[in-house]
Amino acid sequence: MSSSTETLDPIHSKASSGPDSHAADDRTAHDHDADERPLTGHDNAANSGGGGSHQWGVLFKAIKEGTSHLAEKLGRDPDGGDGLDSAWHPEDYGYQEDIEMREMLAPGESGEDSYASQLQSLLGADASLLVSKLGLGEQVHRTPTEEAAEKEANLMGGVLWHLLGHQMGHDPEKPPPNGTIPTQSEDALGPLPSEVRKRRKKKWYDDDPRSAKERKKARETRLAEKIGSLLTRQRYMMQLCRVMMKCGAPTHRLEEYMQMSAFALRVHGQFMYIPGCMIISFDDPLTRTAEVKLVRIIQGCNLGRLGEIHNCYKNVLHGKMSAEEALPVLDDILTRQSKWRSPWMMVLIAGVISVAIGPWAFGARPIDMPIIFVLGLLMGFMQYILAPRSALYSNVMEVTVAMLVSFLARAFGSIRHNGEYLFCFPAMTQSAIALILPGYSVLCSSLELQSHQITAGSIRLVYTIIYSLFLGYGVTVGLTIYGLMDANASEETVCSASSQLIYGNTYIQHFVFVTIYVAFAGIVSQAHLRQLPIMCTLGVSGYVANYFATTYLSNQMASIIGSFTIGLLANLYSRVWHGHAAAAIVPGTWTLVSSGLATSGSIVAGLQYAKAVKEGTANNSANEMVASLLSLGISMVQTALGITVGLFLSALVVYPGGKRQGGLFNL
Repeated sequence: MSSSTETLDPIHSKASSGPDSHAADDRTAHDHDADERPLTGHDNAANSGGGGSHQWGVLFKAIKEGTSHLAEKLGRDPDGGDGLDSAWHPEDYGYQEDIEMREMLAPGESGEDSYASQLQSLLGADASLLVSKLGLGEQVHRTPTEEAAEKEANLMGGVLWHLLGHQMGHDPEKPPPNGTIPTQSEDALGPLPSEVRKRRKKKWYDDDPRSAKERKKARETRLAEKIGSLLTRQRYMMQLCRVMMKCGAPTHRLEEYMQMSAFALRVHGQFMYIPGCMIISFDDPLTRTAEVKLVRIIQGCNLGRLGEIHNCYKNVLHGKMSAEEALPVLDDILTRQSKWRSPWMMVLIAGVISVAIGPWAFGARPIDMPIIFVLGLLMGFMQYILAPRSALYSNVMEVTVAMLVSFLARAFGSIRHNGEYLFCFPAMTQSAIALILPGYSVLCSSLELQSHQITAGSIRLVYTIIYSLFLGYGVTVGLTIYGLMDANASEETVCSASSQLIYGNTYIQHFVFVTIYVAFAGIVSQAHLRQLPIMCTLGVSGYVANYFATTYLSNQMASIIGSFTIGLLANLYSRVWHGHAAAAIVPGTWTLVSSGLATSGSIVAGLQYAKAVKEGTANNSANEMVASLLSLGISMVQTALGITVGLFLSALVVYPGGKRQGGLFNL
């Protein structure tokens, strides 16, 4: 509890300062880019040591600046990178007024009576301050508790606060003369009793050459500017949330991004994320009101625009760009149309990805690739052409794809030549539907649960398991239908090892096709061409570590080692080269999900139930049916848990102390 308060106090102390000091604090935070503390207005007091330490610090700073200048000439991004760990504890994302008020009590007074009296005093001071701020009374003497409450209330108010201040005829942000609280003016809500209102004699300096109409118009103009500025900042935050969700920003850190943006823009807000929706509450602490907004958009994935979003987010966070200047940038990112990503192009790429994933994940041979390409085209046609045109069909698209692909794959796999099966039916089935497996969704759910985002992680995990049951049901039905039609249907679960010697080298079969798969997976995710080299490097490195670890360890341990390798390289790429690792790491994790499913063989686990139906013993094999449906979901969850552990362990190595200057834009 104390740790959360220590994190919140410097932020509130910064927010309570004026706009000039706030801008200076932002410049200080931007200049000290290596500082790992939260956004505060404090200087590095710890560095005021002896002269020797100062000289060493100057020397190290000169070396660092020279190295950075040389790296920027070689193409390094001047913006800072981000790690994989969380910047704040989840308890620090929202306001906790009861905890803050408890910490304001005098130390050592922990008794029940003392706590109740102190709490009542604080609440009374808060209420008195609210009345005085609205110009409804006059406060002669302020106690220390009242001064503490006033310090907490010296923040930018909301829309209702400005409107009330205008109605009562005083400027909410203008400091009162001589430290007194201004009384109610003539254009207030209503007159107070004569014994309460203390009028004073009109002085000569109170005369304003402007007429009452001009003064009112000027006051309304200032009010419109203040409210317009507040609404602009709120609109920027909603648009930032919408763009992040649309382009696939790390879901387990969306609340953190929004909370840090709110602190930087001096907007009081609380945020709650659930899959596909963000609930935003813009609070007005001076009037105890709130305005709730609901940002709902379909979760997408656009790795090419994540870097642009990250740059815009950091520029606003560090004061390089105002919210008004950032709004057109976010609107352009949200509404810009892709120049080459047409539905028919995506159908063709789906066929290529199915071919590229077959050899290294499911043991496909060159003779199987034409059939896999056709099945991949069929899957892409149903996903990118038919589903967008029919809302009803999009609800059953995954099941129909799994049924049709498994039926056709078993039909082609049952063709015999010289007594042997000509095609490998398990490889064709699994390769064709690999693109619609919810591997990334279950990875996001495990990352959210690991980051203590219980609501979003639980909802997404349950959805992913049900989605996996749909796919497993479709595959089982497709295999069973063809098994009833053909008495000599193939019952192989894996491709024979001797048939894969045609590649000549195991490394060529795996590592070359992994590189092709990662490149086209990045293209499907709308990555820029300049991002493909680093994506391929991370993906191949993680798969190589996973490939050799699988020989000696279990599938879960191999996933941990592979994801640790990808996360370590991504963190180093982000910290040393200032790259956007959030986009570069995603295609590499897909290789680990596919390899984990291939090891478990869960996609074609429905063959046992299909065989029981064919033999007429399906009524006695209910356990086999349940096992065939659950095997796919359980295998994906186990693989995703291993990947999550590896990613967080790699973050602990590169960023042991975290990075608190901004939300970490990475998995």
